[in-house]
Amino acid sequence: MRPILFSLGSYDFFASPVFAGLSAILAAVYISKQRDPDLMDEKQYWNLMLCLAVGTLGSGLLVYFLFYGGGWERNLAYFFKYRRIKGGAFYGNYWGAIITTLLFARAAKVNFRKLADLIATVAPLSLFLMRWGCLQHGCCFGKATTASWAIIFTAPRSALRKSLLGTPLHPSQVYEAFGNLGIFLIVHFFVLKRVRSKKLPEGYAFLASTGLYAVLRLILDLWRGSDPGIFTPFGFTTAQCIALVSLAVAAGLAVRWKRA
Repeated sequence: MRPILFSLGSYDFFASPVFAGLSAILAAVYISKQRDPDLMDEKQYWNLMLCLAVGTLGSGLLVYFLFYGGGWERNLAYFFKYRRIKGGAFYGNYWGAIITTLLFARAAKVNFRKLADLIATVAPLSLFLMRWGCLQHGCCFGKATTASWAIIFTAPRSALRKSLLGTPLHPSQVYEAFGNLGIFLIVHFFVLKRVRSKKLPEGYAFLASTGLYAVLRLILDLWRGSDPGIFTPFGFTTAQCIALVSLAVAAGLAVRWKRA
């Protein structure tokens, strides 16, 4: 694996944030190509992209800062020592994007459900790309395994715990990448298509993507060995707890929007 993709002078470009940036560009292109011109004009589109850039990045960092890395006190001490935050959390990115979209839709007086359908549809495709950066970087790593398809990290600057260097691990990044690719294909080609043909209510692509990723994350965290977060009731990881809440929200909105 290659945690540092390239360097410019003394500055190293790590794989995970580079791929995160590429995934954001991919999402912006998808939304641009798929958006209905009657939904929002070019100026509104760029305003939304700016809002999403701030809201998505900020919320991902905030959720990590509060719930991962040992909690906010340890992360604050780490920040003052190294002048950086250790990472981000996808669920923070995702729900930050949805909340940002809701606020934008209300301010711009555009259809929130249509916007949420686009953003939630492309989210798993973006995460598919992002997880390959995680694989290179060594973050979001899996538990130790004797499986023949195990992956071994040897680069000293990999993000995983140093005690795990040289240990065969579940390639959890690969599991999640292909799981998210499957979610995108289902939502884009089947659910979103039915929403646009009026066979399903607006917003159902958002709900389908939310629910499917929640199920995926509930399963995948069984093989994930990276930071489970500080909120771990009954042995669940923090992400699994958020996944359960996400499932409940998706189910509740599905019933409500179907009746509307």
